[in-house]
Amino acid sequence: MKVDLHNHLGKNGANPSFDETINLVYNKLGKDFVFGICNCTSVDYRFENFTNQKGEYERVWLDDKKRILFVPEKNIYIVGCEEILSKQGHLVVVGIPSKKKIQRDNKLLSLEDALKFADDIDGIKIAVHPFGKDGIGEYLRKHEALLQKFDGWEIYNSSAELAVPGILPFNANKKSLKFYNSHLLWVNYNIGACAFTDGHSVGVMGKSYTIIPLLGRENFMFYLKKGIKSRFPSDVHTEPAKWDAFKHSINMVKHKVFKTEA
Repeated sequence: MKVDLHNHLGKNGANPSFDETINLVYNKLGKDFVFGICNCTSVDYRFENFTNQKGEYERVWLDDKKRILFVPEKNIYIVGCEEILSKQGHLVVVGIPSKKKIQRDNKLLSLEDALKFADDIDGIKIAVHPFGKDGIGEYLRKHEALLQKFDGWEIYNSSAELAVPGILPFNANKKSLKFYNSHLLWVNYNIGACAFTDGHSVGVMGKSYTIIPLLGRENFMFYLKKGIKSRFPSDVHTEPAKWDAFKHSINMVKHKVFKTEA
């Protein structure tokens, strides 16, 4: 299966519609595709808003907590995620129950607390763009004991390919892969290598993905975590998404300067 767990849809979760998004993803990546939608901040509900949109496709929740939505006609899975902006940097927790928040009241958690809350819901914990902007790579370099808490390590982030002097770091993905290999993360900590898009538009979803064994509808989260933890750097597909990242950066600047919506 192709898995891209790090996506934000569009600005504020904007998308053409539920059915059209599914069609775009299916036409591009085919069946047996899993994509995550990451809420970010305590007031962001783009996963819930997307999965509740009107549409013709049948939808099946795979568990009572509404973490995974299955679209039978296209054999596509949508997983609730949260990108947590901890004090030490970002991580993505996969398998967030609908309307559940780890980050509350827009207060930054410590990385240690964020990991604890993620464990409480049995979430899949992934270090994302660890040497990109707001990455946790340098912190984990100094606090290696925390590595045992992670399930996945983003060795490639499509958006992190964009570099801007003094703003967005150069060679973020190369540094991430080097750290993964030099610290033997799979051997020493059982951390799988991942590649995801981190996209902010539907059109780039699946630019990068991780290839895992075929999953069934039973015990989906258990086998998804197992699949992520067992991936090697060779089990990924990578493509940059610089233009999408550039547009998102402009939106973030507008948000900070003019207080518009991010």
